[in-house]
Amino acid sequence: MMLDAPDQSSDVDGLVAAAARRLNEGDLNGAFTALKACLHRRPDHGPATAAMGLFMAEHGDAGTAAQLLSRAMTLAGASRDRVAPALARLLAGLSPDAWHPRLDADLRACLAEPTVDTQGLARVTAETLLLKQPTFDGASTTLEAMGRDALWLAFLSQCLNVSAAMEARLDAVRRALDVTRDARDARGQGRDALICAMGLSAFASEYAAPVGETEGLLAVLSRPLNAAEAGTLEPGPMQALLIRRTVEEPGRERALVEGIPALTPLGDDTVSVAVQAQYEANPYPRWSAPPAPEPRALREVVSALTGLNRRAFGGRAETVLVAGCGTGFEPIDLARTDPSLAITAMDLSRASLAHGMRVAEDLKLTTVRFVQGDILALDSVDVRFDVVTSTGVIHHMARPEDGLARLAGVLRPGGVVRLGLYSERARALVRRAHDLIRAKAWRAVDEDIRAFRAHVLALPEVEPLAALRDSVDFYSLSGCRDLVFHVHEHRYTPPQLGELIGGAGLRLVGFDASEEAVAAFRQAFGAADPLDLNLWDRLEARQPHLFAGMYHLWAQKV
Repeated sequence: MMLDAPDQSSDVDGLVAAAARRLNEGDLNGAFTALKACLHRRPDHGPATAAMGLFMAEHGDAGTAAQLLSRAMTLAGASRDRVAPALARLLAGLSPDAWHPRLDADLRACLAEPTVDTQGLARVTAETLLLKQPTFDGASTTLEAMGRDALWLAFLSQCLNVSAAMEARLDAVRRALDVTRDARDARGQGRDALICAMGLSAFASEYAAPVGETEGLLAVLSRPLNAAEAGTLEPGPMQALLIRRTVEEPGRERALVEGIPALTPLGDDTVSVAVQAQYEANPYPRWSAPPAPEPRALREVVSALTGLNRRAFGGRAETVLVAGCGTGFEPIDLARTDPSLAITAMDLSRASLAHGMRVAEDLKLTTVRFVQGDILALDSVDVRFDVVTSTGVIHHMARPEDGLARLAGVLRPGGVVRLGLYSERARALVRRAHDLIRAKAWRAVDEDIRAFRAHVLALPEVEPLAALRDSVDFYSLSGCRDLVFHVHEHRYTPPQLGELIGGAGLRLVGFDASEEAVAAFRQAFGAADPLDLNLWDRLEARQPHLFAGMYHLWAQKV
């Protein structure tokens, strides 16, 4: 009698569990050894392959990790909701010099996963597509093939393009679609899908590229369809997505505008009125819901701040005001990170608020209350909050110190405020852009923003302003307007940040910086106090692009 071979599955599953336990205990060598034994016994074991890939991504070789995670995406039992985001982060850092079918397949797989932030793959996907199609002949057959290519469709429908080279290619595709509209071979499902995907891409950029008026389906390249036009589209996945994104969702937002409650009256400050008008016309940023963030209680984040007076804070972070919430990304991200919070999301712009309300509805979030209000009128509000956040807001006010005083006024004693503010040094390129805009007499209207973009896109690489092409904001009308056409902005040095928060009766308790900035600080100053703004000032003087985004700091009311 022949005995069956022993099943190794349970042994391998046990080793995977053992590796997880050792990893939790901090035994990296033990975890690696267990996972290596798993793959020696079962090279095609999905959970083991995924676990080793995730381990290598965190603790080992990124190249090996990418290979393992890529393989795990094809194996049964692998946790794709964890594997795909890790693989996507590795792919996002690539700069391919040749097209490869494996990379193409990995990008397609990641762009299809709901746990992946697809915008993070925009650059590498654009580069991959241009390597895949190094030249473009504009033929109807080429357009039809592009519309049947899953990576082209995924890129155009899921990402805002952030590549100058890809923008030039998309301009050529638009022209070819128009030129070949009456060709006998210009009738195919691929072509229609490509046009709809191009329409989604154009909508995401708010039609930043100048395109002449077109008719029929090609109208989506220059404007959203109206409801009647949308009803004439042939059925298909791209068509359905186009209707949802460009017709139905904006319609819902217009309906929501009328029901937005007011937290404060709106004042008549000249700058605030102009800022409100800017964001009513160009809500910023326009976004789709990214994957859910890792859960973490806000009270833990605050309690970990270096300089926090923990007794005064009391470990309580239950009520939050997001002052100047724009289109709602920050309050929605907070609500998904910590569902226990009661969040008030306030902005001047009703169009921006409606965008956030619609996304919150889609996510079935009930803990965010969107309200219209003016920071300068917060002294009329009796409510006090545990935490206030205001990112990229008060530096657009005529007197930021007045805005911060109002924010401090609605903080409870011991509460904290988190601010995001522009760096004087890091905005040098933007100041140069402001000089050009004044010289050209360009205004903050769509036509002039397009003219500015065309000027920058035509610059040689050696020109300083050509570096604006590296900014994500450059590739949409609202982003470009916020980047270089804003009606008003203040900029700071680190010591000036200290003066600003001190003038509001607040004390600096946290200074968030990138890993690169923290490493540079430690290299320069060793174990010195990371809240010493004079040291940060010395470091930034040597590395002026260190805070190219913004300074992010926490201050406490004591």
